[in-house]
Amino acid sequence: MLWPSQPFAALLDFLYPRDCMACGTRLPPENPDCLCAECMETLPRIGDFQCSRCGNALGPHATGVHACASCDGRKSLFFRGATAACQYDGAARELVHRLKYNRDLRAAAFMAKTLSEKVHAAPWSQRVDAIVPVPLHWTRRLSRRFNQSELLAKEIARHCGWPVISGAVRRIRRTESQARLAGKERLENVRGVFRINRSHAVAEKRLLLVDDVMSTCATAAECSRTLIHSGARAVHVAVFAR
Repeated sequence: MLWPSQPFAALLDFLYPRDCMACGTRLPPENPDCLCAECMETLPRIGDFQCSRCGNALGPHATGVHACASCDGRKSLFFRGATAACQYDGAARELVHRLKYNRDLRAAAFMAKTLSEKVHAAPWSQRVDAIVPVPLHWTRRLSRRFNQSELLAKEIARHCGWPVISGAVRRIRRTESQARLAGKERLENVRGVFRINRSHAVAEKRLLLVDDVMSTCATAAECSRTLIHSGARAVHVAVFAR
């Protein structure tokens, strides 16, 4: 999947006037982003109060091992830590939908830039060797024409300077959409769904697993389990929305 060249992107802006991806407001020419000023202001960013284990947003007074309801009681997530740029709500949710279902690549560039800032600030960022995008099943990728996680991974790589290992992990069966399932059903839905194509590509590496959205951590945990069992030294996770 190729990003539009600058002249082509300018032509698209001329033929199809740029609108805010969240509310549809026409964007002024001087606005380089894909959100209007109001939606940018209300973008539900996750600040410093964030669970270091799963990336969930926490309150300013949440402390202790049981502070995060999302991962409290989970024996193992297989990844060592996670970060997320936004909560999956409002303008952040609209950006995800515009990318996945409207194929609007402007969303991927903005999402990756925003997520890269969070990754840079993570205490483990200096220990990352390479990026691995969460794979799609080939039928879903064929219908969508791209893997949104891979688009984000490649843009994050451009910002952070790490290589992307594409194709090292594959999804061996098409699963039902996680959004339609409850927590325990999501765990069963992705159990055993990933396989390693090239174990030598991930062996002894400290990996950053990238996805667009993480809710119950089921997909990230299962993919991380597969990577660890195939020789990866460690896995951290970065998602745009949580």
